[in-house]
Amino acid sequence: MLVDGDAVIYESAIINEYLEEKFPEIPLMPKDPLRRSRARIWIDYCNTRLQRAGGNIAHDYEVEKSAEELRKYLATLNSEMEGRQYLVGDYSLADITYIPFFVRKERYKATIDDSLPHLKAWMDRLLDRPLVRVTP
Repeated sequence: MLVDGDAVIYESAIINEYLEEKFPEIPLMPKDPLRRSRARIWIDYCNTRLQRAGGNIAHDYEVEKSAEELRKYLATLNSEMEGRQYLVGDYSLADITYIPFFVRKERYKATIDDSLPHLKAWMDRLLDRPLVRVTP
């Protein structure tokens, strides 16, 4: 939840877009409409697929089914990240959206190792960013 004066904003994707719009001098979404739409697609992918499957596993709900889905989603991300530094060109909200999942991957019993080399390299890049490293 974010409180900004009288405004109370919740849901991480909405908070992220609010902050990006409020502080345009630090752009975190592509200006190009096509790349911007792709960023939104990958934000949705994280929130509706990856986080859902991981949350199910963490809460001991449909664990086997969710673990299989999670493996499939991670493989898709691995393929997407081949030859890329970030999801839609420059570092963006699309990438930022995945950081909480990567930080909690043990809770979700997600294995991201050398069998997913492009995904692992991207995760390591994100988690090694100075502002991410200092986040408790």
